[in-house]
Amino acid sequence: MSASREKKQRVAQAANGPTEKERRAAEAARKERSKRTLYTVVGVILAVLVIALLVWHTGIFEKGKVVATVNGRDYTLAEMGYYYYPTAYAYSQYGLTMDEETLRQSAVDDLQQYAALAAAAEAEGFALSEEGAQSVEDTISEIKTYAAQSGTSFKTYIRSVYGPYMTENLLRECLTRDTLAQEYYSAHADTLTYTDDELTAYYEEHADDMDTFTYSSVFIDGSAPSTTDADGNTVEATDAEKTAAMTTAKATADKLLQDLEDGGDFAALAAEATASEDTESYETTVVGASLANGFSTGSTDCVAWLTDAARTEGDLTTIEVADSGYWVLRFTSRALDTESYGSADVRHILVKAELTQEDDPSTEDVDESTVPTQEALDAAEAKAQEILDEYAAGEQTAEAFGALAEEYSEDPGSNTNGGLYENITPTTSFLPAFIDWTFAEGRESGDTGLVENDQEGQYGWHVMYLQDHTLTWKNTAENALTSDALSAWTTGIEETYPVTTNETNLALLG
Repeated sequence: MSASREKKQRVAQAANGPTEKERRAAEAARKERSKRTLYTVVGVILAVLVIALLVWHTGIFEKGKVVATVNGRDYTLAEMGYYYYPTAYAYSQYGLTMDEETLRQSAVDDLQQYAALAAAAEAEGFALSEEGAQSVEDTISEIKTYAAQSGTSFKTYIRSVYGPYMTENLLRECLTRDTLAQEYYSAHADTLTYTDDELTAYYEEHADDMDTFTYSSVFIDGSAPSTTDADGNTVEATDAEKTAAMTTAKATADKLLQDLEDGGDFAALAAEATASEDTESYETTVVGASLANGFSTGSTDCVAWLTDAARTEGDLTTIEVADSGYWVLRFTSRALDTESYGSADVRHILVKAELTQEDDPSTEDVDESTVPTQEALDAAEAKAQEILDEYAAGEQTAEAFGALAEEYSEDPGSNTNGGLYENITPTTSFLPAFIDWTFAEGRESGDTGLVENDQEGQYGWHVMYLQDHTLTWKNTAENALTSDALSAWTTGIEETYPVTTNETNLALLG
């Protein structure tokens, strides 16, 4: 067949349409294609649903939900867990309770404080120090070590502490933000200093809290005791019995007051009035802020009487406590303590005694390998004295002592900063002998000396240098002024960088 003829036939077939056989074949093919397409679509939908369910159970949708915003930066449910779960855990560990709404608000408050401080730091160009960055990594390492010691994986451990969505990267981010905020806060705190005039002005405004009071007191019980009936039931005292008991107590208190006015001894008369065999003194010396602690009841009236500016030595009074009894008080004195020291900056050099012994298995209660010999202790003392002599032969300044501390001290906590410990107090958890030397009566700035360390793991001697003392009252005033200033400063920052919350998503915590 010629090409011309084939062409004419194809044209004729197109005009007449497909044959019946061709139409059936085409319909079958169409249905098959439709079925394959349907199966494909259904398969894709099912696959998507399966993946979605898996993702849902992993918490991806949940943990990414925004619960708060600070300075235009969104914080997710996962990040909020960093603040929420440790607090919730701490409360449960101590058997305390806090309702969920309060717990969540506490987490929001913590987030805002740290996020706002970090935002302010960044706006000011304040960057995290190398030490701060290293502390973050050290914390991560410590947590990993603790997790391993606890027999669990790091991932499992941090999710048990910081919530089910915590990851290592997110934890690092949270720690970095908080460390930046803390360094920024500390840097600002270090700029706050106060003159003696400012400290004095604070004292004058708060003298009732800062003065030291000396007074004597005794309580005359005027409560009517309950009784027990024949069936063992408690029977409360009647109003008449209560009135009679208070009348008797008043008579006793009035007589005691009169005897004291006549010059009697307070302790002897108080013991007699209360039928007590206790011969201890009834006199108390306490700072004004703690006055109320000396009274089991009626503290408000007692404190008001003692702090009255009109009080003079020897003043006496009785103070009624309704349905309870009477206090008998004698005022002795009040004054500002201008001699006691509340804090100190001290430098030291630790010289450890060498450990040369082997453990003796026959002495189960002592590990001789951790205890130096007397010869080793004597050698450490001699070395400490040599260092002190070297200091005495030099410039005898804080800087000079600091240089020796960095050269000789074996205390890793201070041998890179000149052996300096700042703002230690009489209650700081240091070696008792270290504290005793620092706050010894008559101790003055620039004093030096030697102190033995008898604590396990640190046996040896300290070379001591007192850099500075702060009087207790000045320390109190300075701390209060600093606290007020920092509170106002952080409040201002939080107002500049407010927090907004998504209450619906926030409720997912817990």
